Amino acid sequence: MTTPVLLLRLHAVVALVVFLFFGYKLLLLLMERREPLRHLRARTRWADSLLLGMLVLSGVLAWVAFPEPFNGWNLFPALLLCLLLLFFVRALRQERAGRASWYLLGALTLYGLAGARALSIPWPRQPNTLRQALLGEAPDAAALATATTPSPAPAGQAETTATPEAAAPVDTAAASVHLSAQDSATLVAAGPGATAEPVETPDLVAGKVLFAQNCAVCHGTNGKLGLNGARDLTKSNLNETGRIYQVTHGSISKKMPAFQGKLTDEQIAQVVAYSLTLR
Repeated sequence: MTTPVLLLRLHAVVALVVFLFFGYKLLLLLMERREPLRHLRARTRWADSLLLGMLVLSGVLAWVAFPEPFNGWNLFPALLLCLLLLFFVRALRQERAGRASWYLLGALTLYGLAGARALSIPWPRQPNTLRQALLGEAPDAAALATATTPSPAPAGQAETTATPEAAAPVDTAAASVHLSAQDSATLVAAGPGATAEPVETPDLVAGKVLFAQNCAVCHGTNGKLGLNGARDLTKSNLNETGRIYQVTHGSISKKMPAFQGKLTDEQIAQVVAYSLTLR
């Protein structure tokens, strides 16, 4: 289980504990059991602050792990939720049952609506990563398969799941000539009847296969998909050396995983060479 998934589930557990704890106190107040409520409040004064702090902290961590639109949160409802809970605690200490009920009901409704929005992402071409993380569902293979088609797709989004493991290495032992993507483009431009398409060298063919197996799920087969925060490769200003480093070690933001150990140096060079032909 990945760290983002653990953080998200931790936040869900903390939220459940917070609402159950406050709900029990409100129930005592509504039942006019003020004496037991006062004893409980006296023994758990620290718990109110601790639980609210844990709710905010776990919420921030979950938001960082699942940025918009995966978690359905933005700044306004988050602040409003915190204010409602703080007002609830104040009303509870003043033993105002009516106000406390409305504040807690408002906070619960707001949290429920935000959670429902997060679980019902309206983009059909994207696997609902948040729903899979919360409910423990297997990845949506159909959505991933659709996402790898070259048809237009939604704008880029933050990565939440690692790219699938590399498949068996492609046999390129028969390759007798190793040309970089720039060399291929130069040969095409210099030859008779030149076109914009690069020469299909064995390395480019192997790179295309590896790209489809390991990269197309986020970048798309044409390099323009931009799923899970992937950049549009047709507009990237990274040269061959920079792309090799990026594929080998992953991105600094961890949105792109490292393929060192998953692909050989030769395979990484082949993938990069093919990516440079995407225009």
